[in-house]
Amino acid sequence: MIERKKNTRARAPEKKKKQLDNILEVGKDLFIRYGAQGFSLRQLADKLNMAKSNLYNYVESKRELWFAIRSRYFFEYEKGFADILKTHDSDYVDLGVKWAQYFLDFAAADRKRFEMMFFIRAPSSNKTGAYEKKYRPLDPIIKGINITLRAVEEGKNKEKDPVGLYYYMYATCLGAAKVEADLKLTYKILDPSMIEKTVLSNKHFRDFFLKEFRTRLEKAYIT
Repeated sequence: MIERKKNTRARAPEKKKKQLDNILEVGKDLFIRYGAQGFSLRQLADKLNMAKSNLYNYVESKRELWFAIRSRYFFEYEKGFADILKTHDSDYVDLGVKWAQYFLDFAAADRKRFEMMFFIRAPSSNKTGAYEKKYRPLDPIIKGINITLRAVEEGKNKEKDPVGLYYYMYATCLGAAKVEADLKLTYKILDPSMIEKTVLSNKHFRDFFLKEFRTRLEKAYIT
């Protein structure tokens, strides 16, 4: 009897984590399909086959759900970028290109995740929940800017506006990720015989973009 109770307690956190994972995944799908105003927590609970009162133990509003999903995805993104920084050897051009490659790979791996992170707006709410209080939307941007400024301090960045340079890098990668997603969709919809030479393959576009991205960085950094 005692041993059975211990096992039950040990499984409880794992069960709760799995349930939260399911909530965030189904919630993401609903946000992408219907937008911030097109569904209710009741619909989410029905999709999950759980009572709405139980759902409130995890998220108290759609706005909280939005922050919970975004927080999860940006944590995943920052973790991957931290792995890149571990191997950084002071070549800021290579670091910038690696970051661009990583950004595009991260976006391509899960298009819905990418859309949720950058294009779905938060629902309105009169209450600020726990996830929203912890949310720091500018953290990834600030870290990138700090790396750019550190290169200036080390005398390896001659850009007159290093902060502007970082936002340029961020904006071009964001746009490139969207173009890649659109190209994938184009190739999926059209018959190969219908695709003209003006429609690039993803690989062609990726190679061209990274080459141009590197060229721009080489103008700013001393290698």
